[in-house]
Amino acid sequence: MFELIIEDLDSYAYRLGLPKWTAPLMIFLYPATWAILVYRFGHWVHNWDVPLIRHFFLIIYFILKRITEVFTNIQISSNTTIGKGIFIAHLGDIVISSGSKIGKYPSIHQGITIGGAGRGKKYGDPIVGDFVYLGAGAKLIGKIEVGNDVMIGANAVVTKSIPDNASVGGIPAEIINYKGSKDFIHFREN
Repeated sequence: MFELIIEDLDSYAYRLGLPKWTAPLMIFLYPATWAILVYRFGHWVHNWDVPLIRHFFLIIYFILKRITEVFTNIQISSNTTIGKGIFIAHLGDIVISSGSKIGKYPSIHQGITIGGAGRGKKYGDPIVGDFVYLGAGAKLIGKIEVGNDVMIGANAVVTKSIPDNASVGGIPAEIINYKGSKDFIHFREN
């Protein structure tokens, strides 16, 4: 868990041109990191096998989650799976549902919804690959898969699966080109 947290915080330090050892300081500079830290804590607690202690920590998690939601307007379910290096650029109206899976180094902007939808066998949550850029206001809805290195434009509504390296935009989202997100995702190469 701590390695993931350092990678998450380092995604902010790297953007400021700071060395990796400054990553813990990002908690004081970026309120979006509060939601990420609470998510990591909640995910860790939900996967813990010690029932009595787990319940105690779930209460703490629930309180922290509600406080963080009030101050940041970011809601990330602890049942979501998110890889290392998540970057949330701005506060506000971000919802990531419980069954969603997101790969490493996603770049998420304000107004994003990643949520479940559908009926019967078509019900499900999005699976998002590595190095995906989600522009402001984008919506990923239902049982879809978004490939690696994908750029989703501002206000795009994605209801169909997207292949690797695609750039999409519009309502409903359509493939614009295959330039991907390479120029938009920032991370420190180890």
